[in-house]
Amino acid sequence: MSNEWLPNIETTSVFLSPSAVVCGRGSSGNVASLLRAHVGMDSGNVVVAVDDAVLNAGLARDLVTDLERNGYAVTLVSGFGSEPTSEVIDSAAATARNAGADIVIGMGGGSVLDSSKMLSLLIRNDGNTADWLGVVEPGEGVAPLILVPTTCGTGAEATRIAMVTVAGSKRVVSCAKFLPAIAIIDPNLVASLPRGVIASTGMDALAHAVEALMSTAGSPMSAHHAVLAIELLVGNLEKAFGGDQDALASCLWGAHLGGQAINAGVVLGHSLAYCLAHEQPMPHGTSCALALPYCIAYNQSLNPGVAIKLAQLLTQGESDNLLDAALAIQGLTRRLGLPTSLDEARVPESTEASMASRCVTDYPRPNNPVAFDESTILEMLQSMRSGDVLGAFAVTGVLASSDQH
Repeated sequence: MSNEWLPNIETTSVFLSPSAVVCGRGSSGNVASLLRAHVGMDSGNVVVAVDDAVLNAGLARDLVTDLERNGYAVTLVSGFGSEPTSEVIDSAAATARNAGADIVIGMGGGSVLDSSKMLSLLIRNDGNTADWLGVVEPGEGVAPLILVPTTCGTGAEATRIAMVTVAGSKRVVSCAKFLPAIAIIDPNLVASLPRGVIASTGMDALAHAVEALMSTAGSPMSAHHAVLAIELLVGNLEKAFGGDQDALASCLWGAHLGGQAINAGVVLGHSLAYCLAHEQPMPHGTSCALALPYCIAYNQSLNPGVAIKLAQLLTQGESDNLLDAALAIQGLTRRLGLPTSLDEARVPESTEASMASRCVTDYPRPNNPVAFDESTILEMLQSMRSGDVLGAFAVTGVLASSDQH
């Protein structure tokens, strides 16, 4: 049973990742030498996209100083917010185009990194954000891209996906060229993260890894990255929340590995999370944490080898029971101060039916282990109203247990 969680190695798979991953404390202050070594550009006009918190905390100062000292022209753009809209991205793209930018550096949380991906596309190609939705192959490619995360959560520096809000709805842009030339993982940049941000972004990272391991589109590479990410996050997130800097650095690395695991795609949990946030705006990681136990419940009939491995990882070896795993996630979520029910998250009453419909219609997941069924998802959401994980497991049939595996 030990290797039965691995996807079939005989099935052809493709694993995409950044061209270079640079790790280490202070590594973000040496970006000019990295541009020369890994992009082959010893000069140029650089647009640096940052979120307001990064700008106000001075976290971009060393990076900008290093660029300017080495002869690069720098244009700063900010104001992306927690859920960047197409209007904000298009405005930043206009600024970058006017500056003649030919290099994009994104420094911040997932919203800034996703916005930076769009900027790299828009400064090379005509049109606005709304013209580039879905799976895209830009004819003029994208500008060289460097992504520098400042939270321990999204893993966006390692994915081909950008999430953008267009006309009030979250939309996906998928482009293989969004994988950056360089991803910089600098633990110094997360050292002063507020506890609430650690909690929310850390649970987002955990959701990425768990859902990627469950995905039917997984590969041996994505599965290995997911397993290590789960081990790092389960073992360190609560310590990081308590102020342990080494644990926080481990969470940053776990988030990056979780991002790479998303080569397999995410599953029902993220679809539910988007629907929750549509009804009651909340940080993405908060909605992912709330949805994740119910994602496991819905998919309790997944491949037995994967189920046992996942349960062992989430309970740190104490159980091979998926119900115990889901309850462990709910307990961790509660200890991190995040909501564990629709009521605690203040999701309006009587919205379950509309969320179930939206989940199936707007956010289908062909790679989910169990096909989406609107009536079953509705029952899941009704269990989520009071935080009833046990009830959610009962919805899809028998309770998961090691005996049944």
